[in-house]
Amino acid sequence: MTHFLLVLVFLPLLLGFAPTSSLEGYSKVEKVIDLTEIGGNLSGITYNYDTQTYFLIQNNYGHIFEYDSSFSKPLRVIAMNNLEDKDTEDIVYLGQEQYAIASETNKILIVTIKAGQTEIDLDAAREDVQLFQLPEPNKKNLGLEGVCYSKRTNQFFAVQEDKPKRLFRFTKPHDNLDYRDANDLNFDEPFDAFNKSGFFDIFKSKMADLSSCLFDERTGHLILMSHESSRLMELDAKGSIVRTLDLSTVVPQYEGMTIGPQKELILVSEPNSIVIMK
Repeated sequence: MTHFLLVLVFLPLLLGFAPTSSLEGYSKVEKVIDLTEIGGNLSGITYNYDTQTYFLIQNNYGHIFEYDSSFSKPLRVIAMNNLEDKDTEDIVYLGQEQYAIASETNKILIVTIKAGQTEIDLDAAREDVQLFQLPEPNKKNLGLEGVCYSKRTNQFFAVQEDKPKRLFRFTKPHDNLDYRDANDLNFDEPFDAFNKSGFFDIFKSKMADLSSCLFDERTGHLILMSHESSRLMELDAKGSIVRTLDLSTVVPQYEGMTIGPQKELILVSEPNSIVIMK
């Protein structure tokens, strides 16, 4: 009987069933780490599953930092040169040494960062840099705050902070052309909750702004972050709210997030903090 019960408990895992919620179980903070070598403006984080390291980005400082899972000291600091918009708000790993970087003027750059590189040239005129331009924000400093990517569907999601809050979605083009005109990018703004006024009805009382996004391949769900509300919201493929998670106030301003190899939920906060939840 004991063996039979164990089989019943572990059968879903053995068969590879995905969890029904991405945010279930993250009830408390395990660790907070202040990265003193990052002076301020820590804005985004992504996990590189090929190198098993984390890449963190600053806004207005022009630097990317690579860390291992201890976050004890940077493995390297990468200077971003020739940025048209230095207000870089988020970074996401795409695979094969490629990264997407989102900036406040609603630009997304696709770049390659090779092992050992300590500087990259982000001049959009270069053949090895790809530029996607989404509709420009209505107000300065209220543009893109987050970008995330689904490898399974080859789709990007990007979030605009406020006035209005916007969630963009587009398929990663198979060519290496620039898409400097938003209309050429063939983006949409998914979910029925998005109405003609350009405001998510579901956010009116739950999310004061949008500061990051994360796509969980395990569930196929999208996780959105609000730094003003200190809250995460999980949406399914239809845009229905699966779960919300109120974040601890141990740090002042949540700006980015990723999921680590042990399913750690790792958050970054200005000015320079890491928050680990398991």
